Amino acid sequence: MQNNSQDYNLEITRDGIEAYITLINKGIFLEDKKETSVDKEERIKTIIKEVKDIIKVGLKEDELIEILSGEMYGEKILIAEGIKPIAGKDGYVKFKFDLDKKLTPKVYDDGTVDYRELDIINNVRKGDVLAELISPEEGKDGQKVNGEIIKYKPGKPPYIRYGKNVELLEDGITLVSTMDGLVKLDANRIIVSEIFEVKNVNNETGNINFNGAVLVRENALNGFQIKADGDVEVYGVVEGAYIENNGDVVIKRGIQGYNRPTIKTKGNITTKFVENAIINANGSITAEAIMHSQIACKGNVNLVGKRGLIVGGVCRAGREIKARVIGSSMATSTILEVGIDPNITQKKEKLGQDIVAIKDNLDKIIKSLNLLESLKKANRLDKEKAQMYLRLIKTKDNLLKELQEKKDEYEIIEKASENCSRGMVKVSGIIYPGVKIIIGNSNYFIRDEMERCTFYREEGEIRIGPY
Repeated sequence: MQNNSQDYNLEITRDGIEAYITLINKGIFLEDKKETSVDKEERIKTIIKEVKDIIKVGLKEDELIEILSGEMYGEKILIAEGIKPIAGKDGYVKFKFDLDKKLTPKVYDDGTVDYRELDIINNVRKGDVLAELISPEEGKDGQKVNGEIIKYKPGKPPYIRYGKNVELLEDGITLVSTMDGLVKLDANRIIVSEIFEVKNVNNETGNINFNGAVLVRENALNGFQIKADGDVEVYGVVEGAYIENNGDVVIKRGIQGYNRPTIKTKGNITTKFVENAIINANGSITAEAIMHSQIACKGNVNLVGKRGLIVGGVCRAGREIKARVIGSSMATSTILEVGIDPNITQKKEKLGQDIVAIKDNLDKIIKSLNLLESLKKANRLDKEKAQMYLRLIKTKDNLLKELQEKKDEYEIIEKASENCSRGMVKVSGIIYPGVKIIIGNSNYFIRDEMERCTFYREEGEIRIGPY
């Protein structure tokens, strides 16, 4: 935009933000002596008024006066700047989980590094906030030099796609999980998966700790752990790994436990074989062979298939043990216990161990007290030994109290065992010598090979019936 006068040119840029003036060489001020300083001042005031009629915003009046007073002819000079609009800031998605989980080993306070604790899973619980949609910030309008308003460009609203097990709350800005599981971005969508899937559990993954189910396509290897709220399924072998979960466990090839705790589950276990493992299950266990392992389950232990074998170790079931072959022709020591919750049995064993340990401590304390009492009678008990004497008396009283409590608890469990009669051991093939069967508090030792039989408890004794 241009405004032309015989005295000057006033030019406004196309966006209306800047204005420039150019004084024309002739015509503004008279060159003869007849023009006074008063005339010049009046002429400047007139031009300024003319400019102000057009320029409403950002006029640099002092600069304009200087230009006119200095008679700066032929030079295009900036005399006004409008107000540029400030664009609104785009909205964005504020994620509440780590988008860039890295395989970082855990470093302990002492400086040691645990490469098994890599923390690669974004676990979430039902109701956890996954993301917030942050609204765009408002901008600010601008103004052209002629006073016209320039509207700011608004920021873009935030946008995120979400999929299964994710819900947008009524507030329209908060995304939450509708279940326990694994949160991740999948094709730019937030989803929560109930299954965490890996090829192997090894150095590449570290230990697995997941709120849902875990699927291992190959193997879980020695020294690593899987902890899950849901089911655990391993297509290969569990070799020296540890599994703890609240669902079922399926190991398609088998378990090699290396005589270490191997599985602790609230569900059932299904596998091909179990060897040298320590297993505790609230449900039942199904396998083709259990060898030299420590098994405890509240349900049944079922040995299936052509082998259907239990040999070596201890196998405890709350209800029933069923196998084709139990023991071996080498008279391998094998203990089967049924009819009582294995956890109660284990508690009973622990109580027995505690009782023995307390009695040993009491014996040592009593010997020390007897010695101190003899010194006391001989008036040879100094201050330090007197204090020790009092401490030992107090310790003795506490241990006696603890011993009685343990004995009472042991007796309760023992009585429950006496009344137990529901458990059975069923053999569809052969049971060999070397096998010990326990039902309740009754024991039966197999001294000769037997075939197709059932062991049960009746009238306080273990009896043998047909399969």
